[in-house]
Amino acid sequence: MIAVIIIVGLLAGSYPALYLSTFSPIQALKGKLRLGKGGTLFRHTLVVFQFSISILLIIGTLIISKQMKYVKELGLGYDDQQTVVIPIDNEELYNNLRTFKNELSASSDITSVSFMSGEPGGFFDNHTFEVEGKNGEKWKSRTEFTDFDYVSTLKLKIIAGRNFSIQHSTDSTRAVLVNRTAASMLGFTPEQAIGKWIKNTIRDQSPRTIIGVIDDFNFLSLKENMDALVVAPSDDLRVALIRLNTKDFPEALKTIRTAFGKVAPLYPFEYSFLDQKFDMLYKTDLRQQRILSLFSGLAIFIACLGLYGLASFTAAKRNKEIGIRKVLGASVSGVTTLLSRDFIKPVLIALIIASPIAWLTMNKWLEDFAYRIEIQWWMFVLAGLVTIGIALITVSWQAIRTAIANPVNSLRDE
Repeated sequence: MIAVIIIVGLLAGSYPALYLSTFSPIQALKGKLRLGKGGTLFRHTLVVFQFSISILLIIGTLIISKQMKYVKELGLGYDDQQTVVIPIDNEELYNNLRTFKNELSASSDITSVSFMSGEPGGFFDNHTFEVEGKNGEKWKSRTEFTDFDYVSTLKLKIIAGRNFSIQHSTDSTRAVLVNRTAASMLGFTPEQAIGKWIKNTIRDQSPRTIIGVIDDFNFLSLKENMDALVVAPSDDLRVALIRLNTKDFPEALKTIRTAFGKVAPLYPFEYSFLDQKFDMLYKTDLRQQRILSLFSGLAIFIACLGLYGLASFTAAKRNKEIGIRKVLGASVSGVTTLLSRDFIKPVLIALIIASPIAWLTMNKWLEDFAYRIEIQWWMFVLAGLVTIGIALITVSWQAIRTAIANPVNSLRDE
């Protein structure tokens, strides 16, 4: 930090120090410092550079905000509200899952409970399968090991066939569900997939029958394309999902904590909410959004300081010209417009420079998402209008003050 302060101080102070040191002492003492075009060009270049960065950050912030809003509001295909997630990470809880579930099911605050190998947004194993009609060809798919309440707890939609049921005693070992994408990858319509056999080459001794097809839901991050999923009853359970039937979360959590304490009293009660998974999955992107918003504000502030300095410099340089214009009948609004108009040019140049860079950069960032917004022209127009508005507000005070000044003062001989 000390090094940064020293280096930035030297860089910021070296130009004015070197520039002022070239002045003739006699001319400086007479107040006749030359305001040449070279200095003006350099000042305009700095303002263009500053506003280019500002516009780039504004466009970036806007696109990231729109993308994260789109992802958050995108239909996930399952209900993530009022659902508590508890890791099954100790032997006491694992060995007493049935007791734990019965305790929770007895409460009116609990709608349903399901145990599974991974919650949406969590971990899903890849397994190899043999499938009917594929002549022994191996097929890979994501898998979910769960109990019979998986579909009802996540409120998934079955589009063909049926759900797991205790009325069918063989469902525990001889049945699976697949999602729409899995059926399509296997070359079946949802209806055609019902009744076909499928065998996990590692876990199953005998084939299982596809009894139902569930509609696609985003069980992976929205940065990934929809993938095939096979859901099978199993004892490979790593997480519990508990759907609540109340808005009184503290009371419901108290019920869950009590049930947990009965089956695993020596272990800490840890939980999260399923809808919090969004923030965890996109933690980096949300942090980028906050950082860009902060730096956009800082960049605009710095650019406005430069623009205000340029406005003051220009007003001083054109002092006599403005005085003559006013003597010849120019109005205050006309002079203000004349001065303000000149400062729109560097902002427009900055917009032209920053727009293609922003488009390329944000297109690259959006490539990480399988579900993404399209970058639209109005985003660049909005960024430009915001920047122009800020620029006009910045220079308006200096322009108005110069326009209403008494021309006698500016035309009086030195």
